[in-house]
Amino acid sequence: MKHNYHLRQMLAFLTFFYCFSAAIFAQGTAPVPQELPYSQDFSSLLTTATAYPAGFQGWTASVAPGATFNTSGTLVADRALFPNSNASITSGNIHNYDRKIGFLNTGSLDLTIGFAFKTTGKSGITVEYDAMVIRNPHNGTTNTRINELVLQYRISTTDAFVTLLPTVYANGTTAQTSGTTEQSSQKIKIVLPTECDNQDVVQIRWISRQVSGGGSRPSFAVDNISIINDVTPPVNAIGYPQITNILSNGFDFLSQLDEIGKTYFVILPAGSPEPTVAQIKAGTDITNTAAIKAGLLAVDDATLVYTQNNTGLILGTTYVVYSISEDAFGNIQTVVKKLDVTTSSAAVPSLSTTKTSLEFSFVEQNFSSSVLSYELQGANLNGAVTLTSTGNFTISKDQNNGFQPILNFTAADFSSGASPTVYVKFSPNATGIFSGQITHESTGATNKIVALSGTGINPYTQDFNNPNVLTNSGWFEYSIAGNTIKWASTTTRFNSAPAAVQINGFAETGPSKDWLISPNLRLSAFDKFPLLSFHSRKFFSGPSLKLMVSVNYDGKSNPETATWIALEGDFPTNTGTFKQSQYINLEAYKTDRTYLAWVYETTAGGGANTAEWTVDDVNITNNASFIASIPDLNFGEVNPNTASPSQSFLFTAGGYGNITITAPAEYQLSLDNVTFTSSAIVLAADAIAGKTIYARFSPSSKALSISGALTVVGIELNQAIGSFKGSSFPKTETFDIVTYNLEFFGSDVKNTSNVEFGPINDALQIDNVAKVMNTLNADVYAIQEVSDDAALDILIQKISINGKTFDKVISPVWSRSFQTSDPNFPPQKLAVIYNTQTTTVKKTRVMFSQLYDELRAGTKTLPNYPDVGSSFFASGRLPHLVEIETNIGGVKKDLKIINIHARANSGSDISRFNMRKYDVELLKDSLDAQYPDANLIILGDYNDDVDVSVIAGNPSSYQKMVEDTARYNPLTLDISRAGAFSFLSSGGFLDHIIVSNELTADYVPNSTQVYDPRLDVVNYVTTTSDHAPVIARFELKADTNLSTKDFTPKKGLSVVAYPNPTSESFNVVVNSENKLDLELNIYDILGRSVGAPTKLKGSIGENTLKINSASLPAGIYIYTISNGNKVVFKDKIVRK
Repeated sequence: MKHNYHLRQMLAFLTFFYCFSAAIFAQGTAPVPQELPYSQDFSSLLTTATAYPAGFQGWTASVAPGATFNTSGTLVADRALFPNSNASITSGNIHNYDRKIGFLNTGSLDLTIGFAFKTTGKSGITVEYDAMVIRNPHNGTTNTRINELVLQYRISTTDAFVTLLPTVYANGTTAQTSGTTEQSSQKIKIVLPTECDNQDVVQIRWISRQVSGGGSRPSFAVDNISIINDVTPPVNAIGYPQITNILSNGFDFLSQLDEIGKTYFVILPAGSPEPTVAQIKAGTDITNTAAIKAGLLAVDDATLVYTQNNTGLILGTTYVVYSISEDAFGNIQTVVKKLDVTTSSAAVPSLSTTKTSLEFSFVEQNFSSSVLSYELQGANLNGAVTLTSTGNFTISKDQNNGFQPILNFTAADFSSGASPTVYVKFSPNATGIFSGQITHESTGATNKIVALSGTGINPYTQDFNNPNVLTNSGWFEYSIAGNTIKWASTTTRFNSAPAAVQINGFAETGPSKDWLISPNLRLSAFDKFPLLSFHSRKFFSGPSLKLMVSVNYDGKSNPETATWIALEGDFPTNTGTFKQSQYINLEAYKTDRTYLAWVYETTAGGGANTAEWTVDDVNITNNASFIASIPDLNFGEVNPNTASPSQSFLFTAGGYGNITITAPAEYQLSLDNVTFTSSAIVLAADAIAGKTIYARFSPSSKALSISGALTVVGIELNQAIGSFKGSSFPKTETFDIVTYNLEFFGSDVKNTSNVEFGPINDALQIDNVAKVMNTLNADVYAIQEVSDDAALDILIQKISINGKTFDKVISPVWSRSFQTSDPNFPPQKLAVIYNTQTTTVKKTRVMFSQLYDELRAGTKTLPNYPDVGSSFFASGRLPHLVEIETNIGGVKKDLKIINIHARANSGSDISRFNMRKYDVELLKDSLDAQYPDANLIILGDYNDDVDVSVIAGNPSSYQKMVEDTARYNPLTLDISRAGAFSFLSSGGFLDHIIVSNELTADYVPNSTQVYDPRLDVVNYVTTTSDHAPVIARFELKADTNLSTKDFTPKKGLSVVAYPNPTSESFNVVVNSENKLDLELNIYDILGRSVGAPTKLKGSIGENTLKINSASLPAGIYIYTISNGNKVVFKDKIVRK
């Protein structure tokens, strides 16, 4: 089934069928474009309002939210504004949140808030707003959903929307389920692309996507919206422009603006009239003659002062400086600034530097940086020049030594135009940003300052929690191919809160190759083993990351100009979960110029070509010893007194000398894959280099599970590592049954938003399911969510191997199968696949089919049913009963399999829980009445746990069946309590097996387990199913007790017991036309034998036995008549 935990389209269909069937194919209304500038704080929007402010419109974007931002230009329908809302309201709507508007999605609603405006004749369009969360149900257990809000735009009313990724905003983990107070409010400001300039209509909208987790969703809201076009020229900072450092031959011109822009200036003779703006930009005077001097200052940072040094002027001469500034959008000042300046009439001592600042970037703490330098120039000096450095910076005249905080030059050092070089070093003693300066002083000269800055880092540990980590830590990204998406900080997925670094090349139109590069690592300073560890997470299908190391990279150039060596990164192959890669030995790369890189590479964007990768918590430690191997090997099923094929693992360790590895009992090891013994010795050098160890399973007796850890012993080492497991209980001796939800198996159907249901690659899904089934090697599979019968036929071919031949039975009903099929929603059928070599299907039937028809017709009702009658059992997805006869090793047994796919949940909607509970209890009542003594296996997608409900605060909807221990045995109960789960997307346990008590004695203890296919199938959850299969095993015995099927008396044999009810004794009369040696047994209602068997010597005609029942407690008993190993008659007797 498709579950609420993962925004499933099934619920979307049901909701829209009832609520919006008339509007499924409707288009959203385009609001009237508003004039700019525009602002909206919703202060005049009454809490009771149901009408949007002008220009706004709520829309249904699609019938199911997804993991990517929906950009479709097709809008499903308008959505009304829901009044008087607050964080306690869980309905999917556009909500009026008391002077804020927001939206809350559901599993069947992908909502969005739109706004339209016009930009005719306008440019530089800036959108600013406050993004916030109102409802946040996150509780860390059942509700763990993280969603993201983003702003999108389009230049029309029909085109696809474009996502503005810099505006992404995510909910946090602080719960809020009441009130309307904004949570985690964040002001977001962005300049729209230039294609939005000069347009008759621009539409923007706020929409969200699912990022991670499950359970109830958060709601987002926006407020304080401002949309303006930039028509204002820049403003000069107070005191600017200005002139400083006036010398006999020149001066400095300074500018500072309140925004990014440019300042143009011209230097003209004193008294020159003011040129026009165009002439200043052109560098001329009013007659269009070239100015004495002209210049341009590019103001790239509004917080900084920008300086232009002007020389070559005449001693003691007056000049006039005219200047004008404009911003990045061409808005230019209308008032020209004028400054008068007179050069000194005498030679003035002066100092100048070839650089005004030095940036040391990132330097490892407690080490010194590489040397930077500049030249110092002096003119007309009257004395010595003194340089003083501050902070963690030192200076020298020699680039190799002599660094100190004070340095002196004589006037003679500057004679004949000499320009001595000053060398500077940065030596941080901690991590963080450092700043300082070098002051240059000389008598009569204006002091000159060279600003210094640098960052102290620890390159050996990085948690990536700083959002600017790729610009302020020494870590950086370098893009070789694909310039749309790069490595970047993320706060939505991380191993340790609150952030990590991430990349996803889906949005690229071509190939991607992006490097995440470490700072310089001085591994030569490590006196032990330098060991790397990190966490990484893969999501979606696509290539793996690569871990690379270099010892000749310069730390700044194109990394492909250096030599890089690939390392084994031990990256996760399964999606959606962080994995730690650890004990990666860098001993071979111990230099003072070592770099590590994580390389993301794809051949094309979109589809299955790209995966999302996240990296977090990188550490490099200096370890005296290590063991890098944690082998986890499963040898499957091996017959007693035989040996399995060998498997191998790489054993890597260091610092322990020679190491002895001892296998657990029933397992053997080998160094050469020829001679196997209980232990193996790995030499120290081999362990450091990595030694391949071979292992095999050699059981000596029959057991369901044989497992254990290896023991490793060396110098100061004695510990257990890894795990070996296997079984010596042959499956040829047991009946094995599996329940397996296949998630829209084989479907190619797409919803109205053109999103396909279930895994997209049908052939891969079939192959993966076949791989899982062939691994499980079961006799019967009860499966759910079959959407394509032909795909099931292909699957059967792929599992009919090794002497097995499978066949199928498919239920003829599914949810709403009584209606015309929906082209935008596939069926979800129930089916049973069985091995014809061990299983024969005797008959099948759909339970409650007549009742359901009567409920739909209105001729019958269900008393106190929580919804309309047609909603019964997931709107017609009725239990499918399949009666089979098994034949395992010549032992035949009749079983009744009840395959169910119960009603799904929808967030915290208790009505769905109540419907499922009613359905299940009616099923139990029916089974109790119709099959009191049958061998029942009730299995399938229960959509609930059997311990406590997945709907927090409620008991299991299967509670009555679970608690009826005299009749039923919930095989999955114990493993649920132990923490097992089958719904891989959220960690819920939804797939279960319950048997009737008749099968308890046949059940192989502890054989029920959830098989996790993620261990064997790459990207299983996205390519195959969101469920894992659950298996149980039975060692079936002949029908000699209460689990035998009901018997209809044969021709030639009749049995009568009287009196019935009885007290002291009763008579059993057997009338037979044949000579039969018979045996009578009595059992209590729990199936326990009462008293010794009574023999009836075979003879033709009537035989009467008198049975003493005086010692029996009052109650119901069963007596059976057996002929050899077969029960030929069974009936009840009542002891009063």
